[in-house]
Amino acid sequence: MLRATWAGLLAGILSAPAQAAVSQPSDAQCGSAFEFIGPDPAVAARAKASGQPIYVVAESSEAQPSGDILLSGQAAIVKGDRQLNADEVTFNRDSQAAVATGAVVFGDSRMMLEGSSLSYNIDADQGTIENASYALREKRARGRATRIIRRDASRHTLEGAFYTTCPPGKRDWAVRSSKVDLDFDAGEGSARNVVLDFKGIPILYSPYFSFPLSDKRKSGFLAPSAGNSDEIGFELRAPYYLNLAPNYDATITPRYMSKRGLMMEGLGRYLFTDVQGEIGGSFLPSDKVADRNRNALFMSQSGAFTPRWTHYLTYNSVSDDAYFEDFGKDISDVSTTHLQRLANTTYNGDNWRVMGQVETYQTLSGTRPYRRLPQLMFNTSGATFGGLNYALDSEYTAYDHPDLVDGTRLDLYPSISLPWERAAFRIEPRVGFRYTQYQLNDQLPGLDDAPSRSVPIVSLDSGLFFERDLDLWGVSAQQTLEPRLFYLYIPQRDQDDIPVFDTGDTDFSFQSLFRTNRFSGPDRQGDANQVTAAVTSRFLSATSGVEMLRASLGQIRYLRDRQVSLRPGPALDSRESAIVAELWARLTRALTARGDLEWDPDSGSTQRSVFGVYYRPSGGLLLNASYRMRRELPDLSAPGLTDSLEQIDLSGVIPLGRNWQLVGRSYYSLPESKVIESFVGLGYESCCWGARVVTRRYIRNLSGETTSAILFELELKGLTNIGNKVENLLTEGVFGYNRNAYGL
Repeated sequence: MLRATWAGLLAGILSAPAQAAVSQPSDAQCGSAFEFIGPDPAVAARAKASGQPIYVVAESSEAQPSGDILLSGQAAIVKGDRQLNADEVTFNRDSQAAVATGAVVFGDSRMMLEGSSLSYNIDADQGTIENASYALREKRARGRATRIIRRDASRHTLEGAFYTTCPPGKRDWAVRSSKVDLDFDAGEGSARNVVLDFKGIPILYSPYFSFPLSDKRKSGFLAPSAGNSDEIGFELRAPYYLNLAPNYDATITPRYMSKRGLMMEGLGRYLFTDVQGEIGGSFLPSDKVADRNRNALFMSQSGAFTPRWTHYLTYNSVSDDAYFEDFGKDISDVSTTHLQRLANTTYNGDNWRVMGQVETYQTLSGTRPYRRLPQLMFNTSGATFGGLNYALDSEYTAYDHPDLVDGTRLDLYPSISLPWERAAFRIEPRVGFRYTQYQLNDQLPGLDDAPSRSVPIVSLDSGLFFERDLDLWGVSAQQTLEPRLFYLYIPQRDQDDIPVFDTGDTDFSFQSLFRTNRFSGPDRQGDANQVTAAVTSRFLSATSGVEMLRASLGQIRYLRDRQVSLRPGPALDSRESAIVAELWARLTRALTARGDLEWDPDSGSTQRSVFGVYYRPSGGLLLNASYRMRRELPDLSAPGLTDSLEQIDLSGVIPLGRNWQLVGRSYYSLPESKVIESFVGLGYESCCWGARVVTRRYIRNLSGETTSAILFELELKGLTNIGNKVENLLTEGVFGYNRNAYGL
């Protein structure tokens, strides 16, 4: 696909354009190779020291019969920030007219010019320079023009001009135009017969366009793009930007697809003092393949009524379940199963918060969730006398579902705790009471339509802290040992007649060892009589305090069977949980490793594991390798995969000499012998342009079907990008990738 910003093609000539697609070259990009032309700075210093309104100097001067003065040999005229240098200057004091020839150099605060001859009026600040080279002081850019007409300090006309950010002696890319008009006071310019050359080959043309010369945005065409795929055929986009006001704008994009038809896409953005948001959508009439209209609508808004009172809105909708499969751009799109619609408002007090929201979903696949119409929450916490802490979590929700039991739920969970902490130990007893009340509709026969649950929750959290100094392979270090015991008691309550609105099993991890509920929501409060034993050890640098290694290990010991489950079933009678472990290590300055493990002693098998090694030395090299394994996944946990997961993920960036880089990723499912996502790319980077090409293969729908794509990007530094933007793909696909660090 090709992508270019028409509005940015000549915006870089004399000022930074407002379009986000335009990137500006830094001094480091071309370094000392970019030497600007310019007037003699020593003359400027002497002119400033003289205090004269017009400073004139030359090796010799000669009065002419016409009344003019001929200045010869390193002639210079300086007025304010304007300076003229030339071999010869004919100057008339009465008219303030100057005609310069031979090595003519003219400069002011904005730009510098060099040419064969210059006719210039100093008082009017008007003139014409022939066969001119120009350079921009702030943008490190340059170019040539057959003629540059200076109409005043603000308005200029360039005839037969080109512009580039490549250093002198190179012209890898350039923008050519027959005529360019610039108006700095108005903040805009216009160009005619514009051609973009790359390596001497014309690649883009426009007969006319206007562009901004300041930070003010301007309406106009943005990045046209073209491409081809099996699903939609040949594709052409031509977005048009509308600068409606300083605080709101819009983009309208016709998207032609040879196999589908013409889709119209739009995006509007707005920003006010206390609210901001965007709304976008698309519409495709009579899809040639699906034989129906296709559309999408997306909206989000956030804001504040007062500094403490905020709100958030989001609405998402598509015309059909297959929309993202046909028009999605990556695996995150095609994995979408539900689209959220939410209106939320929150008020934050000093030590309390109240929130109200309504939430529904559009279901594309899987089960339909309950709608919250509405949900009200109140939370508070603080400290009272004697170091006693208190907390209250409360919620009232009205649930609605067209096919299942629905109704309202009131959940109250007050608690008090008395933490006691010293340098070497801490202990915190906590007592809470959870009350949950339901009013149900369409309850199953024989079950209570107003069930309730009252249950106390008692816990005791304690820990010790030890530390010692040691020598770790010649490095002065400090080791900590942090054992922790956590006791939890919750009596069993029969909850089989309580529906499951929004509650599920939580993932088991090291943090799960210290939770007071093994379920994710209030519909189930797990019973417990258990003790958690865990230990964490850290190795810290004695000089810098930087953590070099952290390891944690823990397990729950169950003192009785667990009776409560999501659905009626037998009690869980195991006497101990899986052993969970976490490890993070900085093996060298460039090499780090991490690992998570969940091992079930009953079955003698590993239930979950994650291991990764990450290598980031200097010089732009980046290598990642990770392994993920998990048993008993939900059916829709990952597209195209079975209920178990076992994956290998390899990625990296490898410099190939000074200017070339190789980038790649392979994300592979071992049980299915299937690629989830893979790509490999090659990039070239110089001081004024860069190019990247990436070939990619990824899963395109929940059935596990894959598709392929080729992404290409050409970056002309100081101007624009042409092609598909590959930076987002690399940032999301290569862990630790940073464009500024790796240049690709």
